[in-house]
Amino acid sequence: MPTEKIRSADAGFDASTARDFDLDNPPLDFFQRPSPYFRALRNHDPIHRNRDGSVLLTRFKDVQEVWRDLSGTVEKKDYFRDRFGEGPLLEHFTTSMLFRDSPDHDRIRAILNPFFRRASLERLRGHVEQIVDSLLDDVAARGSIDFVTDFAFKLPTQAICLAIGIPVEDGAMVNGFGHKMLVALNQNAPAEAITNAHHATGEFRAYILDLVNALRRKPEIDGASDMLSALVASERRGDEISEAEIIHSAIVMFNGGHGTTMHLLAATLHHLLDMPDRLEDLRRNPEIIDVAIEEFIRFVTPVQMHWRRTTQPLQISSGVLPPQTEVVLCAGSANRDETVFEDPDSIILRREENPHIAFGSGVHYCIGRPLSRLEMSIALPRFLKRFPEIERLGPSSFRPLPKFRALDTLPIRLKQS
Repeated sequence: MPTEKIRSADAGFDASTARDFDLDNPPLDFFQRPSPYFRALRNHDPIHRNRDGSVLLTRFKDVQEVWRDLSGTVEKKDYFRDRFGEGPLLEHFTTSMLFRDSPDHDRIRAILNPFFRRASLERLRGHVEQIVDSLLDDVAARGSIDFVTDFAFKLPTQAICLAIGIPVEDGAMVNGFGHKMLVALNQNAPAEAITNAHHATGEFRAYILDLVNALRRKPEIDGASDMLSALVASERRGDEISEAEIIHSAIVMFNGGHGTTMHLLAATLHHLLDMPDRLEDLRRNPEIIDVAIEEFIRFVTPVQMHWRRTTQPLQISSGVLPPQTEVVLCAGSANRDETVFEDPDSIILRREENPHIAFGSGVHYCIGRPLSRLEMSIALPRFLKRFPEIERLGPSSFRPLPKFRALDTLPIRLKQS
């Protein structure tokens, strides 16, 4: 978007907009177009105080500096205990490596890292291609589809099942468990939702334990075949990893591994339909897909916000964060920072300098990013090639979730070549 259009879109978004911004109850139009709000915050209130006492950081450099601070912490045991009470849900949010600090985070990650390297995940390429081609045949036969539920959801769900070692036919069932767990993370989740999340976590836990025990009974385990096999093989070697850590590593990988890619793929097509020149450029030049994917990741940033707590005074570019400050890191805003990205509110398919932080930074850099890139690199070019005409059949909107950039629906009509 040219500078003059940005200024026009920002009319009325000033210092008062930034000062009055309420992350717990943002304006309704924030979810459809957050950029003007983020820009107001970056310009006028880069260390924004939230109602709960936490601070919201929106500038690229500030966010990156906190992420790279090795003294920061992600563990929130007391917070989760107060929020959820005792039970399986609390075990999950205090056991999986996503919510652990060093050295536990590093110990678990070291076991998983070899499996999630890009070269290692190439063995899944053929499987992902088969999934994509099967889905393309299915949606082609139907003609009119909801791209979110009929394609963007199904691809990463099946792919992450293969990567973890979950039977693909069980994908819908375990997604139901995961969905109930994630609902409990909403700021205003009712007590009933938290109770349901405890039950769902317990069911998910029991399901994964059955798979783990089946692997334990095998005389030999191919640790390169899937993530659960890698974890159980590590356990058999005598590496330091508990049964609970194995189980919750699988759960967190499923919950994170399909949702982010689904949101990325759906929002990417949504934006491309509004930019037919870019869509046609990508369709005619599929060789640019790897560079274009990084731009889609930056532009969409499926996980908009992350959390850290300082443990000591931290000097960042915009000021000083006192110790024990709960910090909300807004990657969605950082990836639109005009001091880092030229014309940040436009999709530039061949953007040469693209240091986006959509996958995080520092020791918690997203371990599953190669799988997401692999899925996108196969699915998007094949979808555009198969369907030279894609027509919207109705409006789409983003869900009112501050943490995620999640499209609710994308009804389209497809015409084959």
